[in-house]
Amino acid sequence: MHDFTDISYLQRGPAIHRKVYDLLTRHQLLSQLHAYSPAFVGSIPILVHTADSDIDIICSFDHQEMFMSTVKQLFGHCPGFIAREILIRDVASVVANFRIDEQPVEIFGQATPTRQQMAYRHLLIEAVILEQKGDNFRQQVVALKEKGYHTEAAFCELLGIDGDPFLELLDLEN
Repeated sequence: MHDFTDISYLQRGPAIHRKVYDLLTRHQLLSQLHAYSPAFVGSIPILVHTADSDIDIICSFDHQEMFMSTVKQLFGHCPGFIAREILIRDVASVVANFRIDEQPVEIFGQATPTRQQMAYRHLLIEAVILEQKGDNFRQQVVALKEKGYHTEAAFCELLGIDGDPFLELLDLEN
C-alpha cells in the first residue's frame, strides 16, 4: 500500500504532482505543520482532481485552540484566509482555507490521528479502487466531479453504492 504521508512520490509524478511538490516544499507547508502530523490528501494525490481542486492537508491536534492559533499565525497573511471551528460527525474540527501562488489550500485538523481520519482512509481506499479499475474509471470519476460530485460520491455512484458516500466507502477498507 502506498504511503501518502511521504510526498517524495510527487517528484516522479505527472506535472500536477511536480507543481504541488514544488509548492509544498518551497512554502514549507508540511514542515511548518510538522507538530500536527500533516498529510497531503484529497483528489490531487490520486489524480482525480479538477481545475479548481485545492491542496488538502489534514492534521491531528491535541489542543484545538493551539492548532487554530498556529494556523492563523502561519497562514493568516495568505490571500483569502478564513479559519473556522466546526463539528463534523460530532467531532470538533478546524478548517482553514487560503491561497498560495494562486493555488487554493485547505488545512483540516481534528483530535484524531491523521492516518485514522476519514480523508486519509478514503485516499487509501480510492487509490486501491483506481489501481484495480484503471484509467477509464479514473476519467469517469473526474467527469462526475466536473458535474459537481464530491470525490467520495463519484466513487460510490460508479460503484453502485447507495447511502452516505463518506461512510459507505469505509466499508471497503481491507
